[in-house]
Amino acid sequence: MKCSKILRTLTAAVTLSLLIVLIPSTPALAAPEITLSPTFGSIGTKVTITGTNFESYRGDIISIFFDGVEIANSPLTVPETGSFTTYFSIPDDAAPGRAWVRIKSDVGTQLASSSFITWETEIELYPPDGAVGTIVTIKGKGFYADETVTVCYYNRTKETVGTEVATPAGEFTCTFTIPDSTAGEHKIVVEDAEGNSAKANFEVIPSTTLNPTSGAMGDEITVSGAGFDDDADVTIYLDNIEMATTQTDKNGSFETTFYVPVIKPDTYNIEAKDDGGNRGKTGFTVTAGASLSQTTGNVGTPLIVSGTGFKVGGAVTITYDAVEVKTAIAGNNGAFSIAFNIPPSVGGNHTIIITDGTSIINRIFTMESEAPPIPALLLPEDATKAEAEAYFDWEDVDDPSGITYTLQVASDDSFAPASILLKKADLIYSDYSITKEEELQTTIKEAPYYWRVKAIDGASNESQWSTPGSFYVGSSFSLPGWVLYTLIGLGALLIGFFTFWLGRRTAYYRSFKG
Repeated sequence: MKCSKILRTLTAAVTLSLLIVLIPSTPALAAPEITLSPTFGSIGTKVTITGTNFESYRGDIISIFFDGVEIANSPLTVPETGSFTTYFSIPDDAAPGRAWVRIKSDVGTQLASSSFITWETEIELYPPDGAVGTIVTIKGKGFYADETVTVCYYNRTKETVGTEVATPAGEFTCTFTIPDSTAGEHKIVVEDAEGNSAKANFEVIPSTTLNPTSGAMGDEITVSGAGFDDDADVTIYLDNIEMATTQTDKNGSFETTFYVPVIKPDTYNIEAKDDGGNRGKTGFTVTAGASLSQTTGNVGTPLIVSGTGFKVGGAVTITYDAVEVKTAIAGNNGAFSIAFNIPPSVGGNHTIIITDGTSIINRIFTMESEAPPIPALLLPEDATKAEAEAYFDWEDVDDPSGITYTLQVASDDSFAPASILLKKADLIYSDYSITKEEELQTTIKEAPYYWRVKAIDGASNESQWSTPGSFYVGSSFSLPGWVLYTLIGLGALLIGFFTFWLGRRTAYYRSFKG
């Protein structure tokens, strides 16, 4: 009995197992689903809908709704593949926030859904405040997709400062520069042609700029300011010392100048303050400074070099073209003044360096570059006879830098190098006599000598050569000095002897007659 019971149990188990194997299995189907691309954006954004796992609804008609409103491409028939793709654009009346895309069967059963976030129009400024001239980047979203957005800045009036085309999702980035405007908050509005807009405030902070940003006593400094009150009185301070006053224009901007006072070298604040309490400050460095009493002249020009801000009690060296010309000792406030005469140097610019070993200042002195007049020849006169030891004379030439002359004598009027017989340079007088060693050979009138002169001033400026003159050297006979003196002595003796003889003869004749 017991065995029979066990046998029946085993038979039932085997039969059940066979039934399980023989009954065909039905696979479980995945639930339909949809995906959106993109899943966020603004009005006008084109959204692609992709449906998958709709095999159970092949050939069925389905409807697609956005935020409860059927889209333009709905309804559609599910293809044999069970997948489909379609699209729609976010409508103009879509409310900001999350909305649902839903797929429904022809009997109204919801088959699948996915959400889309519609952006609200908004903008952000980077940075949100700054001075006039600040470069601002403005980022926005929620504007009509692929449409132009316009950026407007409000000061006294509405001013367009930029335009951009929004992305397919309704985003944009625009960069612009804050224009001249008064202190405080200014509205920035971004809008598109569909009426979407957003706004933000930018705060203008007063600011000042300097040109230059450093200088020495007596230097002129230009102070410019922006972002102050309109038509306001402004006072400029250097280290709390009032330096200048001016007034802003209708946009809160101004420009004025002042001269650096006597003050020790250091970095100071230059502050501009208007009568509305707006302030702008910037740093200014007072440096050692030096000036020249004049910046142009000639050789020998008396020049005064003055300076401030050097080491008190320190030695200040003055060099001209790297050659030391003077040394001064700086007194109170590092001030000094010293004079010297400009040394001989060529025409053009020359560097004067003033230094105490720490501060080094360069100044430029311009030497005159005008050539002196051409000398006029006087003696020997043209085509006349001259002695072998000829004497040359020409008119004086004047020049503030001083004058020297160069004389040339040649056998040819071309003054080719091979024809030059005599050259004398650096002559300080306007005449010259040929020495015994330089005397010229006898020549004829038809083959004369030629001579010319030019003037050179102390700045090495040279005149043109004079028009050449001509002369010739005739033959001459001369006795040596000792011979000449001997003959003169003999002549005197003969005259004395003849006089004596004549006197004796006369006396004898008279005595004989008597």
